[in-house]
Amino acid sequence: MTRFVEDRRGRVPFALVGVLLLVGASTFGAALSTRGPDRIDRDAAVAMERASAETTIALRSAVGAAAREAATEPVTTPAETPYGRLLSDATPFRDALRLRIYLTLRDRLSVTRYRRGDVTAVASLPEATTPAELRRRMERIAVRGVENGTALRVTVRNLTVTASESGRVVASERRDRTVTVSTPVLALHDRATTFETRLNRGPLDGPGLGRRLTARLYPIAWTRGYAQYYDAVPIANVVATRHVETATNGAVLETQQAVFGRSDPAGRRGLHRATLELGVKDFTAATSVDGSWAKRVLPRSPPSENGTVALGRRRGKAGPSPARSIDVDVEPLARRSLNGLRTDTVQSNRSLSGVLRAAYRVETALRTSRQQTYAEPRPEPKKPDDEWSLAETTVTLNSEVGASVASSPTVEADERRFGGFSRVVELEREVTWTWERGNDTRTTTGEWTERYRVGVTVAGTYAPNGMAPDRATRPRFERGGALEGPNLADVPAKAERALVAAQGGQDAVAVAVANGSLGVRDRVVYGNRSADLRSWTDRDLRDLREELANVTVSVDAGRVATYTANPPEQLAATLRRKRSKLVAAPSQYRGAADRARVGARAALIDGTIRRLERRAANHNETRRTFDAALDRVGVGSTRTLHRILRLRSAPTPTRRANLSGSPPGGPVGVVPDGSPAYLTVASVGHDRAAAVPPSRPYHPLAAKNLNVFAAPYGDAVDVVSGAVSDRTRRTRLRTAARTLVATESTGSVSVREPRRNLRAAVSDSVGVVRTRTRRVVRNETRLTRSEARAAVAEGFAHWDGVGRRALAATNGSLARAIATAADERSADPDPGRRARLEQRLETAIVTARRTSAVTVPETPVNETLTRVRTWAAKRAAAEAGSRLKSRYVNGSLGEVAAGLPVAPVPGYWYATVNVWDVTVRGAYARFSLRTRRGAPPTTPGGTIRYVRDGSTVRLDVDGDGTGERLGRDERVAFETGTVVAVAVPAGRGGVGDVGGNADERSGAWPRPGCTSWNGTACPDSE
Repeated sequence: MTRFVEDRRGRVPFALVGVLLLVGASTFGAALSTRGPDRIDRDAAVAMERASAETTIALRSAVGAAAREAATEPVTTPAETPYGRLLSDATPFRDALRLRIYLTLRDRLSVTRYRRGDVTAVASLPEATTPAELRRRMERIAVRGVENGTALRVTVRNLTVTASESGRVVASERRDRTVTVSTPVLALHDRATTFETRLNRGPLDGPGLGRRLTARLYPIAWTRGYAQYYDAVPIANVVATRHVETATNGAVLETQQAVFGRSDPAGRRGLHRATLELGVKDFTAATSVDGSWAKRVLPRSPPSENGTVALGRRRGKAGPSPARSIDVDVEPLARRSLNGLRTDTVQSNRSLSGVLRAAYRVETALRTSRQQTYAEPRPEPKKPDDEWSLAETTVTLNSEVGASVASSPTVEADERRFGGFSRVVELEREVTWTWERGNDTRTTTGEWTERYRVGVTVAGTYAPNGMAPDRATRPRFERGGALEGPNLADVPAKAERALVAAQGGQDAVAVAVANGSLGVRDRVVYGNRSADLRSWTDRDLRDLREELANVTVSVDAGRVATYTANPPEQLAATLRRKRSKLVAAPSQYRGAADRARVGARAALIDGTIRRLERRAANHNETRRTFDAALDRVGVGSTRTLHRILRLRSAPTPTRRANLSGSPPGGPVGVVPDGSPAYLTVASVGHDRAAAVPPSRPYHPLAAKNLNVFAAPYGDAVDVVSGAVSDRTRRTRLRTAARTLVATESTGSVSVREPRRNLRAAVSDSVGVVRTRTRRVVRNETRLTRSEARAAVAEGFAHWDGVGRRALAATNGSLARAIATAADERSADPDPGRRARLEQRLETAIVTARRTSAVTVPETPVNETLTRVRTWAAKRAAAEAGSRLKSRYVNGSLGEVAAGLPVAPVPGYWYATVNVWDVTVRGAYARFSLRTRRGAPPTTPGGTIRYVRDGSTVRLDVDGDGTGERLGRDERVAFETGTVVAVAVPAGRGGVGDVGGNADERSGAWPRPGCTSWNGTACPDSE
């Protein structure tokens, strides 16, 4: 019980009492000693001052009452009525507040007057009978928030105070009045507007619901995506409606905390219960939110608001996340590059045989000299007489070659002299002239002799054109080196045969040099290679491939998921930086064999880099088609996807912020109160949310969740060939094979027809692979045609069914099985035949899979996939035990690759990504803000409750007792969305929704709110 000395209610300051007594005594004394007009003037002055003082009190009271009414029925949208047009579209709430202040003050002033003797003073506002007049009256009133929004300062201009005696006006003046009232009405409205603005923000628009929803959905999607990938729990839909609903409510409460400093206590309790329900739903692999969900989340009798419950957001990093790294290595491509290097039969530097041969390359040439020692003049033509004309001249050569002691020409510094010889050559030439005269011919002859001393040297230059770094090679043209093999010792003899013997021998070459008719002066000669060179190089290349397998790059999983990382490009750059170290060239090669080995290492590395560069270029091209796929469903692009990923972090405020300032009542705390407190996609009735009208079901939340890559795809090109009909679009053999295998346990009649069509299409592709493998076995072994056919058939027989055989053709096991069968059927022993044959077969199968003949039309794949997913989802829903659901959900659907394999890729692929496009729309039936601690009861204004419930706002403006429609009090509603991308490692079933419903639309989509029993929209409450 409050003591009297502490109770200050209704007390008046003592100083004010003294002033009133003093003024009263002075006035009374003056009245006794004064008569006539002076008395009237004094009475009028006193009355007007008193009336003006009471006007201030009336204004303060009117502001407090108007503020409470404006907060209870805030106008957010003006009505298309004469009085509704008094409110501007930009500031309807403030204009409605000014209107209420004017009307309330006018009414209170009408009963406020002060009488002094015979003089009566009144304060008034001019009457307004039309909307135009009312607009001018409203212009006299100015309102603004002060004290950080916790108080309202109102100024009324030209308020008229009139003093009259016996009906005669004796004095009149206009005054401005300004009061400051402790009421946070403007701050409440502004905070509510800010809250609604943030609810409608997308993740890229700034802090708000979209960004917070992203922050909550990402850990859900990644955790469930990896759980699906590893078969930890039976998961049909990675991101389901129940996850979107719970994440949305958590994000809404976080937004409340950020805007108001507090969140709805009932909403926190609802989220806590929903989170517990969600854990049960996820454990049992449920896929929908039914009507009982709202009943458990929103109990009929809410508990006390004294307790606090956490918002339900898990702190810290737990489980998979976009921040984790995915390691991508070079090994698959290095293996394929090595296979290609070994199997290429073209004599080029990109085949292993060509690389090895290039290390034994020598450029040989004949260096010649010619010195004339004797020469007779050439005779002139001998014409018989003037009547004859020369018709033809013929010169014949007779040569005689003798030994010479002269030296042969020297060689250049970088050349090696293989041999040489010198000769004395005598050339005897006889010339014959043929003359004509009419039909007669006659010949005359002449001859002359020339002698030359000729020198010839056979030289060679070691000129390897392989990929090995340029280093000195010792020894070269003699046996020895790394393998103690022939090295280039046989090159001089080969050069002699190619340049001298091939042109007739030394004498013939000497004559040709003397005569100037030498034809071939240079030849490229290759030395014989050691018999152990190929096996020695193979071993070294295998070791190098193991080294390349350790070359990796770590890529953020988030960048892989958003397709903004290009691992092949990074791997190529890494190999280019490490090339010199990996080639490991010595300072001097130990013969040509050593150089050949290093050249083969460089060829393998460069071949791998080229493959990576091609895949990097294709990756960029594929990203553009990936962008097109995202744009087609309204997501945007990979750039947008990655920006949303980076902006997903949205820290929740930990301190409670107040509408702080220094109002008379102290700081004002604001508590939001939503009805329903928890926004669910299920129907909510009046028994669960008091703001919902009876017998009118209300859906406070609607959600749309689109899984972009729910169907299996070989790569993004399969997704975005939108201009091509489904009949001509094709998918990879592996995708079709996995779909076909998934149907084996499906007993539904609806699946039989599309499965039959799919089996036929896959069988055609497998037939092409069978033909290619038969050809390889026939060419690479000594088996007969029938034996090769039998070996291939034996390899295929390891798997039952065309689907599993197609999978074997895509994962390398088929090549191994056929190679084993062919090797066992071969009679001649060959230890390396099985490995060599497996490499040839794998290369042939990979090449075949790249052709259109081994792809499968998309239509039977998608039709079969849709049927089997629908069947499996129904069987899963019909099972009573949650553990049995995985038998159908994961057992059947797990065989079907969900998501988009990141392609082109090293090997097959290194990650599978998927994208969920989520849109939420919500509306509170009623949303209110209440001040936890307002002004003292003696202060006009008091505690205010701000309410938005979608009702029509009416106000009796003209005083006829009927309210005129000013506008609408719109519900707090929102629409936002986000995009979530997930990446899992390669293999298994990928990641994605496999429950047969890639486009989930829940609640009253696309319009949340009140609906009648037949689904039509309820009329707004009046």
